[in-house]
Amino acid sequence: GISLSRKGVALTAFGPNPDGEGTILRVWEQGGTTGKLKVTLPSDSKFTSAIPVTLRGEKSGEAVQISDGKLSFFLHAYAPVSFILKEQGK
Repeated sequence: GISLSRKGVALTAFGPNPDGEGTILRVWEQGGTTGKLKVTLPSDSKFTSAIPVTLRGEKSGEAVQISDGKLSFFLHAYAPVSFILKEQGK
């Protein structure tokens, strides 16, 4: 499964992207803590990059590298963050 590096963050989506290609990953900070979050993806996943997107699926920043099945990013208090996960070459 997926693990999150701290409490107070909910995993609200992980599955096929309803707006197109890739896999959607969405977390929502609910504990009131701003800071870095590390997401550890399932051991059999082959994702190499994560593209930040809005709640509407529109690209909102540059791709983040996924290394050894781990994705790290900054998460604001009480805010959602969404990514489209991609495998290399796809």
